Formats: sequence, structure tokens, C-alpha cells
Amino acid sequence: MSTIYDEIYKRAEPYWQTRSNEIHLPMAYEYARQLLAAYPEADAAIVLPAILLHDIGYFHVPAETHYDGLAGAPIGWNADITRLHEQEGARLAGEMLRELNYPPDKIAAIQKIIDGHDSHPPPHSLEDAIVKDADKLWRFSATATRICRHWYNQTPQQFMDYVESKIPSWMLTEKGAELAHQEMARTRALYASGQANDDDV
Repeated sequence: MSTIYDEIYKRAEPYWQTRSNEIHLPMAYEYARQLLAAYPEADAAIVLPAILLHDIGYFHVPAETHYDGLAGAPIGWNADITRLHEQEGARLAGEMLRELNYPPDKIAAIQKIIDGHDSHPPPHSLEDAIVKDADKLWRFSATATRICRHWYNQTPQQFMDYVESKIPSWMLTEKGAELAHQEMARTRALYASGQANDDDV
């Protein structure tokens, strides 16, 4: 049986064809569901649309600037690009959700999360913390290592060391940190065994 989240997923998907978001966002959605299972008091009606829509703003950001919005990247970080994708994402999310007659109070909460999911690290709610954790969890996967290490001009080992060092500062929930360590262990094991499907290894 189809749900409202299935409809949001379907409408969001065309906007994911930027910065490997067609891979990142389905993974982030599954991480969000795992985190919601650990925190049943969190509002799934805010978390799930927010994670599906949080990066759609890149669709309206010039493609040649997409990687300027990477904090810590060797080419430097352009905070204006980060803010632009957040602002555009919040605007598009509002339009999309209003078309679906989504509750206005939920739309406002979702837009607030999207509007600061990268530029404002301290969470303002449990839902915000879950979205931020779900967004970052993919970075510890073998898939993200294979893709994102090139954004930082790093070897797999360098990228894995980098993201693992960020777990204490990036992850905002206890379950998020636990999942990050688990994902990182799987990634290291895949690379160690030669099963990571990384063409450069």
C-alpha cells in the first residue's frame, strides 16, 4: 500500500541527479528509518520528508559550483553554495509538500531542518539531529568511500581515516554514532578483502 512518503520519494527523485544524490538519498532514507526505530518519540512525519528533500536544492545550483559546497575539500569551501542549496531546498520542499496538502506545521518544521542541515550543525530538535545523522551516515559506507574520496583527492585509506576521525563531532545521537562505527567497520573489511568494488584499488 502506497504511503505519503512514497509519493514524496517519487516527486523528489528527479531532483536527485546531482552530486551522486541518486545514490546518497535512498541510503540516507534507510538510515533515517533505522534511527527512527531507535527513537520512536521522534516525528517520522518530519524526519522522512526532510531527509528525502534535504539536498534537492542542488538541482537549482549551477553544476560547476556543486563541489564548492564541500567543507574540508582541497579546493576550499564556499559557504555561499552551501547556503544556496539549503535555501533552494527549503523553498522547493515547501512547494512540493503544499501541493500534497501536507500539514502546514510539519512543512514549517521540515523547511527549518533543510534550511540549516549543513550550515548550522547544532541540532534544534531530535528530528533535526536524526536528519543530520542520517545525512552523514552514508559517508562511512564503502559506496561513499568509492565516490567521495575523489571529491577530496584522497586514497580510500585517507578518506576512511578522515571520516572515522569525524564521528565524535559529526554524529549527534548515540544510535547514529553506533551505526557510523558499524558502517565504518564494514567498509574497512570490504577494502581489506578486496571486495570494495573500487576501480582504483
